[in-house]
Amino acid sequence: MNKLAQIIIPATLLVASATTYAETSDGKTLAVSAGWAHIMPQGSKQGVYSTSNNRAVSATGFTSDAGFDLEHTDTAEFKIDYLVNDNVSLGLILGVPPRLDIKGEGSLLGGKLNLDKFSKVGDIKVYSPVITGKYHFGAVTNKFRPYVGAGLMYAHFSGLRLDSGIQNDALLKATQGSITNVKVRDAIAPVAFLGADYSINKDWFVTASVSYVKLDTHASLDVSGKHPLAGAYTVKGDTKIEINPIVTYLGVGFRF
Repeated sequence: MNKLAQIIIPATLLVASATTYAETSDGKTLAVSAGWAHIMPQGSKQGVYSTSNNRAVSATGFTSDAGFDLEHTDTAEFKIDYLVNDNVSLGLILGVPPRLDIKGEGSLLGGKLNLDKFSKVGDIKVYSPVITGKYHFGAVTNKFRPYVGAGLMYAHFSGLRLDSGIQNDALLKATQGSITNVKVRDAIAPVAFLGADYSINKDWFVTASVSYVKLDTHASLDVSGKHPLAGAYTVKGDTKIEINPIVTYLGVGFRF
């Protein structure tokens, strides 16, 4: 979590320093909102590189027609913005960490393990705070105010759970096999977004946005077992997971 601290601490200091110069025409300096986010990963399989200590089980090399991607999901999201002036704000986006289903494509273990037959390989929880900067068009008193922005996301992956279907696969059972040492690396990614606020009154507003995150990570795992003819084996796999989600958000907010 050190990377998270490296992002959040400078962002906090930046917001704190900006308070000295903050000035909005209505005197309000904070805006908070809560709503629903729909996460739509756009990535595709990136191939799997594998190495094996037993050539009878799987050859070392790159399998281009195999890989993993993440499925669509929804989660609750919260936004906090510091209004530097009528047009500029600095913010933080936090969400309830969603669980994303991991879908496998192609075959592994020399073509013996067909990932396409499983509804999913597993699921994983993603913590993804985002620091943002926005430019709001028009005056703060306008009813409708579009905005554009950019930010930086820190994605922390944890709590991976393999689906029972792949854990109980006939091939793994026949070779007393098991999947272990599954790791998904944390990542930092740029975010671009646009949206709009609509004021219900001087305090309350409705907000909507769409964002794109240029996000990918790497995953690795071991498949170990004992082949009845070839003996003990360990296959190590590594793959890039391309996520690149489009995220839509609809929420209700309050300024004070």
